[in-house]
Amino acid sequence: MPLVCPDGAVVAYAWKRQLAGQAGASAVDRTRLALKAFTDQKRRFFPHLDDEVSGDGEIGTTKKRLNSQGLIMSQREEFREKKSLSDILKELEHEFPNARIFTYQRLDWLKRASLLSSSAIENSADPLKEHILNHSSNTRFGSVNVAAADQAAVIELLVPSVFRAVVSLHPAGSTNPDAVSFFATDEGGNHIHARGLSVHHVFRHVTEHADKALQYFVCVDNNLSLSLLLRWICSHQTLFSKTCSKCGRLLVMDKSLALLLPPVHRAYQETMATISSQTESTPPTKAVHPDHISAYHIGCSADDC
Repeated sequence: MPLVCPDGAVVAYAWKRQLAGQAGASAVDRTRLALKAFTDQKRRFFPHLDDEVSGDGEIGTTKKRLNSQGLIMSQREEFREKKSLSDILKELEHEFPNARIFTYQRLDWLKRASLLSSSAIENSADPLKEHILNHSSNTRFGSVNVAAADQAAVIELLVPSVFRAVVSLHPAGSTNPDAVSFFATDEGGNHIHARGLSVHHVFRHVTEHADKALQYFVCVDNNLSLSLLLRWICSHQTLFSKTCSKCGRLLVMDKSLALLLPPVHRAYQETMATISSQTESTPPTKAVHPDHISAYHIGCSADDC
């Protein structure tokens, strides 16, 4: 088919093919020249971006930096690799020897809670029996059991004379926490479960803050949420001994309750920040020590400002 020019002239097919070839060749040449000019300008004004291998065989600085970043990312991914529930509990038990860790299925926890209820009533009348019951219950339920941990739906974390924390997992045997609550060690009743509230105002405030911490850890990194939550819970072993990081006092009057309360808030953001800073170079081998987590009274906490 002949080519019709804008002025109405008819051009033969051979001329049409020749014109098209010239146009294509000129486009390729223009692209090659533009790329060469861009490369020359980059080498002139941005020599540090040159990723080419130098004359002595050394790799450019950018490529070295990319390789180091790739190594760090691979180490971080290795650390963030999802661990089993038994592995997390073993590490926690090793890092926090003062904390006692127990795992239960849901029906077993109901039995455990009923024992806590009956023992709390009897212990109020006989202090000697309290020691016997606590010893027998610890012997019966034991510490972390690998076989039971993989099917656990409830984790009990007990720091003697300080607190008892109950964490619910959904589904059972997973590393996905869905509820957490704090109670006194001598507290008993049907309300002792992961969604219950303590009769003591101190632990009620801690539980309210724990709900925020749980949501924060789940949103930031779901694979690390349980590990971070349990470590943050262990930071409360200094609940009644660590002073406020802002005002420096141990007890402050809560005007709404007319009660003296210790620093009930632990900065859960610092737990994640410390873990992240440790993963910048190498995967962490040591948990965040409780003394490194800031403690605040309700009015001193940054969340209340």
